Amino acid sequence: MDLSLIIIILVVIFIGLRFIFSNSDSGKNSEKNKQEPSSSSSDTLSRTPSGSSSSSGQGASLLNQLSMINSKSFPALSIKQLPEKLEAFFGRKDILHEVAAKNWGSAGPICLYGKKATGKTSLALELAHQLAPKYPDAQFYIDLKGDGDHPLPVSKAMGYVLRAFNPQEPIPSDPFELSEQYGASFRGKRILIVLENVKKLSQIKHLMPPKSGMMIVTSETKIAPPGSFSRQVKELHQDEGELLLFYLAPTAKQDAAEIAELCGNSPLAISIAGSFIRANPDFPLTNIINSLREERRLLKPEGDEFIKEEKKEIEIIDRNVQPIFNIVNKELKKETATVLRKLALFADSFDGKAEENICGDRENEHLKRLVSLKLIEYDPLNQLYSFHEVVRKLVAKELRPSEKILTHRNLALYYFGVLSEANELYGQDEEAAESALNMFDLNWANIQAGQAWSANKSTEDATIAKLCGDFCTQARVLMPMRHPPEECIQWNESALAASRESENIESEKNNLLTLGMQLVDMELYERAVEYLEDAQSLANQLGHSKDEKDALNLLGKASLETGGYERASECFEKVLEFVRLEGNKKNEMEALDYLGQAYYKSNELEQAELNFKKALDIAQKTDNKKQVAKNLDDIGLVNTKMKKFTTAITQFKQAKTVSRQCNDQVREMGVMQNMANAHMKMGKTKKGIENLEASLTLAKKLEDKKSQGIILKKTGDFYQQLKEFEKAVESYEKGWPKIRKGTHFKIEYSLLTNLGETYWQLNNDEKALICFRHAKSIGKKNNERFLEAQSLWKMSLIYQKSGPSEEAMSFADMASQACPDIPTEESKKLAEEIKEWMMKKVEEDIKGSGL
Repeated sequence: MDLSLIIIILVVIFIGLRFIFSNSDSGKNSEKNKQEPSSSSSDTLSRTPSGSSSSSGQGASLLNQLSMINSKSFPALSIKQLPEKLEAFFGRKDILHEVAAKNWGSAGPICLYGKKATGKTSLALELAHQLAPKYPDAQFYIDLKGDGDHPLPVSKAMGYVLRAFNPQEPIPSDPFELSEQYGASFRGKRILIVLENVKKLSQIKHLMPPKSGMMIVTSETKIAPPGSFSRQVKELHQDEGELLLFYLAPTAKQDAAEIAELCGNSPLAISIAGSFIRANPDFPLTNIINSLREERRLLKPEGDEFIKEEKKEIEIIDRNVQPIFNIVNKELKKETATVLRKLALFADSFDGKAEENICGDRENEHLKRLVSLKLIEYDPLNQLYSFHEVVRKLVAKELRPSEKILTHRNLALYYFGVLSEANELYGQDEEAAESALNMFDLNWANIQAGQAWSANKSTEDATIAKLCGDFCTQARVLMPMRHPPEECIQWNESALAASRESENIESEKNNLLTLGMQLVDMELYERAVEYLEDAQSLANQLGHSKDEKDALNLLGKASLETGGYERASECFEKVLEFVRLEGNKKNEMEALDYLGQAYYKSNELEQAELNFKKALDIAQKTDNKKQVAKNLDDIGLVNTKMKKFTTAITQFKQAKTVSRQCNDQVREMGVMQNMANAHMKMGKTKKGIENLEASLTLAKKLEDKKSQGIILKKTGDFYQQLKEFEKAVESYEKGWPKIRKGTHFKIEYSLLTNLGETYWQLNNDEKALICFRHAKSIGKKNNERFLEAQSLWKMSLIYQKSGPSEEAMSFADMASQACPDIPTEESKKLAEEIKEWMMKKVEEDIKGSGL
């Protein structure tokens, strides 16, 4: 073989071996870094500090790193959320043995209650790890923060569970839908939930998994639903406290019993004391003992909540932890103590990079010291730091005004940067979108705190006012996916106030537009109209045609819902002008469609048909079959209203055919209902019922209970018109259970009212009254006084016909009082009808009495 060829082969082999070993070394280093609670452990999650510069190449590199963030990297976002098992666990043997011996096949929750800092969380996690193998499908750790300044609502806790199962799916804002999805996520699964800091029994009931699951609850007071395993968690026994201290600080063996006793045998107090002794081996133990005695002597007898110090009262946070905390805090270096105080301003857990940037702690030097002293807790699985709530409250008392101002500002700027990066990342690709949502979720509490601070300080500084608005701009896409519209609106209203205070017209326009969009999503159309009118005006003033078009489009949709059909037509005519200038046929088709709806609702039927046909023409040319089916359906509705029933039927048949071609079963279901209505108006009753039955069959196939209920209601309405009351009752009663959950309350009200009237026709007054009572409750619950009054009047009518006249008068009087203060034409007519009958009845009673 040629010598040069042999040399080349040997060189290639050498390079390959070198590459393999270098990769192996880097893997080991990477594994080592994961285990160390240092700033380097969170570098892959870090962001470029606010104000620092980076090249576009560095920015791309950062996004590539961030795109690797997923639930596998963060158990806190996954379906396996339990923190790491403690290296050593002391005491509580009686509870551990009881739990180990018990059959948990279908038992109630385990409820652990007791004072703060007694070790409830450690015990709950020890039990959770003991039980976890029996619940392999998911383990959730949820802190309701009942002891904190910002308790976690049950709805948010449900959202955490749904997020873990479906990271990229929006969290439902409707409470019923949220509860339904939460329950559905547990079906067929064995799930364990650790629920911390519970305050109410209702929290357990709402979040409790099915019998195949298990919940472990911690609370200060005894909160135990029926069937639960409830145990009080007190301080450690003397020998257990002594053993824990010896484990943490072996050098304190001879004094361990006394120190543990002076710490009240509180696990948290002993942990701080033992960690301090271990970290300061030269510190005399006698000094610690004497200082603990003195600190405890200064505390007033049990029951007093304050102590006096230098002519001021200081709150007692915890009688066991406070003495050792005061001793350790006095011995901290000045710089370390400063960092500790600043950390108390974080709203939730944080990573090393955030601490380094916000607190100015280079390479987390002081943070590491605080972790070693157990003043800060470190979660190695998620690489996050946090406070025990007792320690946070003790530290917060020491905060200085100057530290608050600077730290809050740094925190707001830093977490605005995190939010901005998450927003940028979201638009990359599907994997990056999940990573962006994870970033947003992990840092949400601190992002929220930064925005709240900027909102409160916006009147003091134009820069901060701009920051407040920028928070909302960057959160516009991500926030609605995770938080209810009400929260989004609060953010934007504070930003709007800030932009107006700073006279930033562009920011004001952006906030007005965002608010309008959110209010339309929430179906709060009247409020939306107000904001959108202002947004459109400012966009026009600034010459921002795209924003003006968007404002007009939303304003038209809101006006359609509030009865402002003329204004809606004006808006969509202007939108049509904008989209035609853009040359965007899809947007032109949508504008024509909405314009047709505006004219249809205002009974300008020829204009409605014209615009629907124009939209149809574009849909056909662009081969948009779903839009073709919709516009054919719309034209059929117009012809039905114009009493051109044959033409309408033809359009509906074409719409049905196209719906089937594009497999749009929801549209097909709606078309058949509209066709049924047209057949009924033509007098073709049998055809109408057949179409409704076909529509119902499709709804059942789709497992769409809401649509099934609506179709059954329409069927009942048809039978009622035909005076086939028995069949009407049958349809209404089948439809009511499907309608009462998940549909608009007015649909349920209408069904109950019609069912009540049908029973009345069948002379079943008792059942008619039951229906009207339910209808009245719906009106009252939703603050719809006209609906409430209408139901009360119908109850009065029943008694007028066949009941005590006193009952008839009583319900009539209640109906009169329930009539709205600001009457509509409909409510005026009802009020006059009630008044006329009552006056007539009084006259009859006077005549009958012979007066």
